[in-house]
Amino acid sequence: MRIDRERLQPKNFPFSYEMQTRFADLDKVGHVNHVNLTAFFQEGRNRFIYACDLMTLAPCPLVVAALNVEFAGDLFHPDPIEIYTGVIEVGRSSFRVGQIACQHGRVGAYAEVVQVARGEHGSIALPDAWRPIFERKMIATK
Repeated sequence: MRIDRERLQPKNFPFSYEMQTRFADLDKVGHVNHVNLTAFFQEGRNRFIYACDLMTLAPCPLVVAALNVEFAGDLFHPDPIEIYTGVIEVGRSSFRVGQIACQHGRVGAYAEVVQVARGEHGSIALPDAWRPIFERKMIATK
């Protein structure tokens, strides 16, 4: 399934976090390696979760159930990358997050990630305390 790139524009996101690139993030061509970019997205999601105080309100283990990344352009070192993050959809035991990685106002990659609340024997219901926060942290639609 293709990512809705029109919806995932910087102005539509409720949260962003600037991350510094490192020389170690580069590939042989000199741009940020695709594998390392997924780590940037992971850090952005982690910062988003903690900025929303989800783990303070109701600690709950989360796992990634699905990850879809579309690359749109090169990202370079030493310039920082801005990771934008917001909620697209909320289910019973999971939520879908949209993200973009930008540099100098240009989108270099898009991502959608499904995160699942996990208990001892599999998925569990998302904490009720999280739902109002997710409603406020939705990615705006056109």
